[in-house]
Amino acid sequence: MRDSGKLRFVDKYCGVVICSAFSVLAKLKPAPKDKQIKNILVMELFEMGAAMMIYPSLQLIKNKVENPTVYCLTLKSIKSSWELLGAIPSENIYAIDDKNLFAFFTSLFGNIWKLRQKNIDLIIDYELFMRVSAIISFMIKSKYRVGFNKYELEGLYRGSFYNFKCAFNQNSHIAKNFLSLTKTALNFEQEYPNYKGYISASELAVPVYQSSAELNHCLQKKIASLYPDYSNNKLILISPDVGYNLTIRNYPKDLLVEVINKILVRFPDKLILLVGTPDNMETCLAVAAKVNHPRCINFCNQAPALREFFELLHMAELLITNDNGPAHFAGATGTKVLALFSTDSPFIYGPLGDCVILYSFYQCSPCISAHNHKTSKCTNNLCLQAIKPEAVFEMAVKIIDDAVPFRTINGSLRYV
Repeated sequence: MRDSGKLRFVDKYCGVVICSAFSVLAKLKPAPKDKQIKNILVMELFEMGAAMMIYPSLQLIKNKVENPTVYCLTLKSIKSSWELLGAIPSENIYAIDDKNLFAFFTSLFGNIWKLRQKNIDLIIDYELFMRVSAIISFMIKSKYRVGFNKYELEGLYRGSFYNFKCAFNQNSHIAKNFLSLTKTALNFEQEYPNYKGYISASELAVPVYQSSAELNHCLQKKIASLYPDYSNNKLILISPDVGYNLTIRNYPKDLLVEVINKILVRFPDKLILLVGTPDNMETCLAVAAKVNHPRCINFCNQAPALREFFELLHMAELLITNDNGPAHFAGATGTKVLALFSTDSPFIYGPLGDCVILYSFYQCSPCISAHNHKTSKCTNNLCLQAIKPEAVFEMAVKIIDDAVPFRTINGSLRYV
């Protein structure tokens, strides 16, 4: 969402007042006595890869609640990622228009009205500390609400109207945090703080993408149109641009060009496809021009629908990417991933699929977190620049050769 900075401003300065008012109103309402849960609304608004991380929680809901009806509230721009999970019926996914701030709020109130008619029993707010989601949860009629709580942390006030609260553990993987929130909700936990229990990595289920022969054929034709000598060559996808909101996560283009050139020499039979959305076109064009090789193809926006992109991931041998959505999506397709992390902690946001993360462990990194609403004023990502092209290339070769353990940082430290 291009107006995310404005939304954060509104969230910070108006959100505290509204949350305070709603907290007073909540005290006037009698505590619910009926603990029967049937209709559940899950909310996660802003993270493209969050659906993958919430998937284990959705599986837990289906295992613990008899025949639940699950709804989802998210943004229009990331609705397709929820649809592809297949865990929630498409007609139960409500999307807020996020093209600008005006569209966001007008669409939001329309969705709140629709969801108020659904007799929601439980709202699980998976947003970390954005107040807007807390406000939404109060405005949607529901017996119970659960969300992350600051406990003894300074700031990050979201009111006191959640029926069940859960601490966000900055030292635990985000999928485990989501599971702890879900377990708190389903168990009606009132410990201080929640969640008091162990969550195993074995509980982190990963969805499985079902390949489409029709989409596969269509993509092969697109590749052949850009590279006439294409004959089922192995594909390496490179996602070079995170987008306008977090350009600080981008690996420098000149360094990426060095990586690509080394791969092209090492693997003369493989094709490199630069992938992304229309917002990433400028970066993809610049990288392709600097590499200037027929086997390095600008494939940006050639798989515009998310289902097409999943199929492209399924076709690929390896994805090299910054810390962004495609790193998480690849987990559903079984594609190997080499991810370059910087501003976010790999121990919290490491992909759940077959991934190796390169991370420099700079003292200033990670600089964004749930506790600062994922904002950073850094303009010089030395933490990423410290990851040399040789290191990226060598790890890519190891991954292709199956010579490295997955879900690791720098090929050694486990992150889940």
